Amino acid sequence: MADKMFKNSLKRQMLKMTLIPLTLMTVAIVAVSVSVVRKSITDQIRKELINDAELVGFTFDKFYNGDFRLVEGDDGEMSIYKGDQPLNGDDTLMAQLSSTLNIDVSIFYNDTRLLTTLSDSSGNSAVGTKAAAVVKSEVLDTGEAAFYDNVLVYDARSFAYYKPFAGADGSVMGMIGVCRSSEDVQKQVFRYILPVIGICLVVAVFFGVIMVRFNKKLAERIFKMDRYMNKLAGGEFDYEMPRELMQEDDEIKSLAHDGKKMARALKMLVEFDALTELNNRRSADKKLSEVRLRMVEMGMKYCVCIADIDFFKKVNDTYGHEMGDEVLRMVAAKLKNGMVGKGFAARWGGEEFLLIFDNRELDIAKRELSMIMDDVRTIYVPDTDRQITMSFGLTAMIPGESTDEALSRADANLYEAKEGGRNQIVCK
Repeated sequence: MADKMFKNSLKRQMLKMTLIPLTLMTVAIVAVSVSVVRKSITDQIRKELINDAELVGFTFDKFYNGDFRLVEGDDGEMSIYKGDQPLNGDDTLMAQLSSTLNIDVSIFYNDTRLLTTLSDSSGNSAVGTKAAAVVKSEVLDTGEAAFYDNVLVYDARSFAYYKPFAGADGSVMGMIGVCRSSEDVQKQVFRYILPVIGICLVVAVFFGVIMVRFNKKLAERIFKMDRYMNKLAGGEFDYEMPRELMQEDDEIKSLAHDGKKMARALKMLVEFDALTELNNRRSADKKLSEVRLRMVEMGMKYCVCIADIDFFKKVNDTYGHEMGDEVLRMVAAKLKNGMVGKGFAARWGGEEFLLIFDNRELDIAKRELSMIMDDVRTIYVPDTDRQITMSFGLTAMIPGESTDEALSRADANLYEAKEGGRNQIVCK
């Protein structure tokens, strides 16, 4: 009888109503956090490995004059030289770089390691081993540097960056490889995510204790808090917080304030592009859905534009990705300022941007877009005379059509602008 009463008790119902969704929400937040942290760390490691490879190349150029070359000794053994300096057997410089930068360094002739700091658990050097087949095909055969976040390096999964180098005749002779063990990276991810898991567990237990102590009224408040947090987990960051959560001066009120802070933080993380500080594609898709609804319900007119930076790949290739990022930021600032009072600007992907003009006919939107285009033309790659221009594909949204149809038309106009010489607006 007691067991039956307990099964139907308010405490148990409260536990069912809140702990199950709370557990699911905690798992979701932890999963998202792990994914976000891992991506962030991967991006950081990519930048670090690229910089480390550049540093290794610079250091060898600084200490050893001349080109890399391969010399066959009297005993048939192959030695790698830089200028007149043999590198085989003298890895002091590489060992110092490896220890200082906390990476492993290898110098390859073709895809074979002739000099490396890599060794197995028994201390056997990896000299003579080969790079993964994918590295050979994507780096040596193309002559382009590449980053990998899950490549096999001497029988261990690793994060690695390979940079080809040329011999005296200018042809690709080999490559410099730098890597970090994936196991080390996973440990780093775990260190960052452990506090998040701890916080989630503490919050879950806290909710359970409060629920048992404060009966039905508290159960209702917790239920509403749970619903609010689920809205946040579902991406509804502008969802209004229930007043009941703020009526008592207690922990729930404090959690509600934290929920607001988290909503703002998550909104910035999920809806905004970190590099340009513009809205990202996710929020742009949401905005397009809202626009289509207003067209049907209120008869408002909208124009949509897809814009692309001209020859952006050349900027990256010539001046480096950091300069490319700076150009993206400058262009984004011009677009954001140009769209104030006119509509909405978002980063659509890569060097593409989406502009939505609110309540405007096509000819008015084109005139306003021309002023934005002129403003973009004032941008130059810093400390150079290279002007930045953009191509624009503009179209009016038609009531009843899908957003994909309007975007497809804008994209076709952008393609025509590109094919027609760039630095122009095509609108149809």
